[in-house]
Amino acid sequence: MADAATQVAGNAATQTIQYVLGYLWRKYGYVSNLKENLVKLEKEERNLCDKEADVRRSLERDEEKMEKTVQCTTWLKDVQEMKVKLAKLEELKNRNQNTCRCFCGLCPFHSLLKLGKTVVKYTKEVIALQNQLPINILVKREEAPPIRVIMKHPEKIDDVPSLNDHVEKLLKWLKGDNFKRIRIWGLPGVGKTTIMKNLNNRVGETQQFDIVLFVDVSEAKSTREEMRGEIQEQLVERLQLEAQGIRQSDQIADMISKKLVNKRYLLLLDGVFSEINLNDIGIHDNHEHGKVVFATRYRDVYLSTDEEIKITGLSDNDGLNLFKKIAGDIVDQPDIKPIVKSILGVCGRMPQVIMITAKMLKVEENPALWRRVFLQLRVPSMEPMREMEEVYKAFKIVYDRLTMACQPCLRYWTVFPPDYEVHEDYMTECWKAEQFLAHAETLGDARDLGQGILKELEDKSLLEKGRKARHFKMPLFLRHVAVRIRDQEERDSKFLVGEGGEILEGEKLLEKWQSAQRVSLIRKKFTLPPRPECSKTLTLLLQKNPNLTEIPESFFESMCNLRILDLCNTGIMSMPPSISNLINLRLLYLNNCDHMVKLPPDLKQLKSLEILDLRNTGILSLPKEIGQLTGLKCLRVSFKKNCSCSNGINGQPLIMIPSNVIASLSSLEELSIDVDFKNKIWNQIVGTVAGEVAKLKKLASLCFYFPELRCFETFIEARNRNYMEQEDHGLRSFRIVVGNHNMDNFHGFDFFGYTTERHLRFATGGVIPNAFSNVLNQGYSLELIGHHSAKNLSVIGAANLEGLKACTIEDCNEMGSIIGGESGDIITGALQKLHLINLRKLVSICEGSNNSRSLNKITTLILQGCPRLKRLFPQALVQMLCNLKDLQVEDCSDIEEIIEGGSIVEIRALPKLKNVVLCKLPGLLRICEGASLEWRSLETMKIQTCPVLTHLPFSVENAIHLRVIECTENLWNQLLWPTDSVQDRLRGLHVVVSSPTSGRVRRV
Repeated sequence: MADAATQVAGNAATQTIQYVLGYLWRKYGYVSNLKENLVKLEKEERNLCDKEADVRRSLERDEEKMEKTVQCTTWLKDVQEMKVKLAKLEELKNRNQNTCRCFCGLCPFHSLLKLGKTVVKYTKEVIALQNQLPINILVKREEAPPIRVIMKHPEKIDDVPSLNDHVEKLLKWLKGDNFKRIRIWGLPGVGKTTIMKNLNNRVGETQQFDIVLFVDVSEAKSTREEMRGEIQEQLVERLQLEAQGIRQSDQIADMISKKLVNKRYLLLLDGVFSEINLNDIGIHDNHEHGKVVFATRYRDVYLSTDEEIKITGLSDNDGLNLFKKIAGDIVDQPDIKPIVKSILGVCGRMPQVIMITAKMLKVEENPALWRRVFLQLRVPSMEPMREMEEVYKAFKIVYDRLTMACQPCLRYWTVFPPDYEVHEDYMTECWKAEQFLAHAETLGDARDLGQGILKELEDKSLLEKGRKARHFKMPLFLRHVAVRIRDQEERDSKFLVGEGGEILEGEKLLEKWQSAQRVSLIRKKFTLPPRPECSKTLTLLLQKNPNLTEIPESFFESMCNLRILDLCNTGIMSMPPSISNLINLRLLYLNNCDHMVKLPPDLKQLKSLEILDLRNTGILSLPKEIGQLTGLKCLRVSFKKNCSCSNGINGQPLIMIPSNVIASLSSLEELSIDVDFKNKIWNQIVGTVAGEVAKLKKLASLCFYFPELRCFETFIEARNRNYMEQEDHGLRSFRIVVGNHNMDNFHGFDFFGYTTERHLRFATGGVIPNAFSNVLNQGYSLELIGHHSAKNLSVIGAANLEGLKACTIEDCNEMGSIIGGESGDIITGALQKLHLINLRKLVSICEGSNNSRSLNKITTLILQGCPRLKRLFPQALVQMLCNLKDLQVEDCSDIEEIIEGGSIVEIRALPKLKNVVLCKLPGLLRICEGASLEWRSLETMKIQTCPVLTHLPFSVENAIHLRVIECTENLWNQLLWPTDSVQDRLRGLHVVVSSPTSGRVRRV
């Protein structure tokens, strides 16, 4: 027994010793094999990073139609967490390398043991992560259905009974089953479009139709086929149909028909000018629940209508009210009041004619001048009686009162097609090239004069703002009379403006071209003659013709007087040698000619050239001959293609901008160099190019990308040396990017769209230098991206923020508030737009209550990806946001309320707030307590993915202008109502959507 016990004890001791030795050996192995294990970990880390890069490339490639699966999202998150662990491991390894060692290099043993065990553990986790990569990383993106109605912004007609009555009549007819086709007709300018847009909005506020489709037909499409194609194109886009590559009209019509066949839809066609067959478009009679209303100046465009309305203009009372609204109380003066009645009698009851006349007379106090205008409107013109004679007379009176500088500028507008929108800078450049702006010595002076002329023409209702920012267009009916005046006053200056779908070629084109001073074939079908005899031509506009792929060799030989040549958005691949004959050319636009890869050496002969636009072409390198364009005042160029060709093209080294080319352009006033942020070649030459730019004495406008902070500082230092006497470094405007943090999400230079652009994007993440502050204090807009230490905007300095109008703060991980510390001293801040994106530690917008005064001019506030924010507006802040119009809060997981509960808020707080978007707010309990606020301007509220929101802050009395509450059916059903009357009132405003937004920031 004793021997057995001894043997058992011996075995146990042996096992214990073996276990201990094994344990120690493993411990020793962690240390002795540390070097090999680190190599293995680094290898597996590289493999993991490669797989992550492959996944992200796939996501970027297909992001339009696909989105990440949940598994993919989780995997990418785990990879990021693993990277953080590995970064900390690197710090641990560095500390151990700096520690003195003994015992064969294995001491301090404990620290090395900890490092070794961590290396083995992380290696296993990295390998496991590689094996966990999901097979399916993408799933087809669930597209939101087409918006039920797109609200328009027409003139309000609630107080214009003669127009509002027509809308009411149309609403009544649309409720009946017997009215499926309704025509509105009347002369141009009588209010048809105003009625159609108001009808669109009024119908959109009801639930009568599943979708409301508004199509604005352009008069520039003058053939039936062009009109049909344009209507189909707008319907395809509006209905989100996949019609790419389909050119057959009947196929597109079939797609449209199938999409609408079972829907309750209303199609509004505004501006129909030719006979129309709805079946050819895809609108069929078997669409039981579909209805069509179209507005036209002709009664016979569609014969099979169920009802029609003829618009004859305003009533006498409405005309008087409109005139008084514009001209003011002077209308009621005893010696002017009877004249007003007489003037209205000859205005044809047309709103636009009344507006033009009233604006012309509103500053006139002498009754004699009013009588003179009446006589001018009354006396027949010497021309034969034409349609819209009242419009012509009113237009001519206003035109005659324009300054001599404005008149040719207005006439020049007729060189563009009907309904064509023109950017204000482009128009100003054309005016200057045509020598209409005689007193403009510099481009800056020209832009100032041009903006003044545009404002005057807009104020007189001769021009109107376009759909795009800083674009203008001439109303169609006014263009007709402007052409009439142009033909009268410029009998010796022939115009060739391609109209409709007419194909111009051969003798027919030459015949019209030879005597024309201004030729405009924008968006038209034509064949260029080989050598037109057109020495009188001053302007040649051929843009937006992708089928124009080649220019004949001798095409420009007789165009020695040409001043403006626009070939943008064409398919040309090169310029012919005859371009050297354009010795008087001042403007050359080649932007968006993406097939053009090279400029001819003959370009150097264009000594008069002032503006050269090479943006978005296939050009990879500027020819050195550009440096010989000594008269060049503006150069715009971009390098976007083949940005990774760091070794050159076809074995030849690629020199993007040769040395001294920029420095040679001593007359340069404006320079824009747009570069892909991944372009390695730019990183190699940017210092040299920036040095040359800094020496340009006349430079007043700059768009430039500095990849590194040091290069930017060097540039500013050099500019300071050249402009010691000026505080703004000689720059009238700038759009400067410093650093390349997260540039895949770059929003573009025109992000905020201010007229005088002074925009700075700082994305280096480091300490903000004095050079940055010196530029920012002249700026209007700022993007602060990826700054990792700033707690609030005080890091920039209060003095540098006073003139700021727009600001984006993104990926600043330590930003706990926006206004605080020194930045809270900005009492007279001009800030209007504030975008806060991915601020992980943001807990408040303002620190303290007094700082909120800095935001009293804010009109737009957007927050996205701020997970620690719980309450958006405390009491003090909500009281100060007296100008806020648009609010968007998205993807803020912890936010519980918009206006802090328990706050004593003035009933008229947020008086101008019009649009609210709340999306992906899983913790949102309420917008505010109760329904005490007036919400006096609120028009739309969009709510998506707010699963615990149960109350809306509305009653029967408040939010009287609310038109739309957009949310899912599920969210609507979970809402609780204080009374049935509130629910009944708001039910009519509910617009159902079926899916959440994509998660991207939508600029309000």
